[in-house]
Amino acid sequence: MDSEAMATPGQDYPIVLSLAGRLCVVVGAGAVGRRKIRGLLTAGARVRVVDPAPAALEGLANVEVVARSYVAADVAGALLVFAATDDGALNRRILADARAGGALAQAVDDPAAGDFQLPALLRRGALTLAVSTGGGSPALAAAVRDLLAEEFGPEWAVLVEVAAALRQKRLTGPETTPYNHSVLPALLAGNLVGLVAAGDGEAVERLLQRVVGEGVTLECLGISLPKGLK
Repeated sequence: MDSEAMATPGQDYPIVLSLAGRLCVVVGAGAVGRRKIRGLLTAGARVRVVDPAPAALEGLANVEVVARSYVAADVAGALLVFAATDDGALNRRILADARAGGALAQAVDDPAAGDFQLPALLRRGALTLAVSTGGGSPALAAAVRDLLAEEFGPEWAVLVEVAAALRQKRLTGPETTPYNHSVLPALLAGNLVGLVAAGDGEAVERLLQRVVGEGVTLECLGISLPKGLK
């Protein structure tokens, strides 16, 4: 069943944002603010940090440090704004200023008042698994994320590379339907995940050639298989 058809009206709308080169503002450079900064930098964002006494931020690339009290102009041109101060009234003002300028904003002391929630993330290379409880219980979201980490090990990063290379090189035919609904399930059913985890390149190539076609090798896909990951 279509997951969108199962959604309840008023639920959050999940989305993956591309932040590379986009301006994001964090007001408040305490422990929570620094966590937001690290996440934004990982996503390739340009980060502006506003704090009267910013600490431990020296030398960070793509970080503009504004060492003074917040003013409304600080959020101009931002895509995302995080109000991460210990002053609730100030955080509400930051949210209002951000929205007035067209930005999406979050107040760390009152997530429900903001425009978005940050899920608990599990990254395996280009594969990202996100768990959200709609802000109801971040601890539960983190616990579910940790359970997923046991099922989705580092071999899944390589699996994404294989799947992406097959799609890019169109080795499965001119149409995407057979690839999506036949080739990938067959590779998974053939234990591609386990073979990659074991670092068994020969077995991986035998599976690829059986499912995709003769001559399909890891080398032609541009993939170097790591030694056993488990």
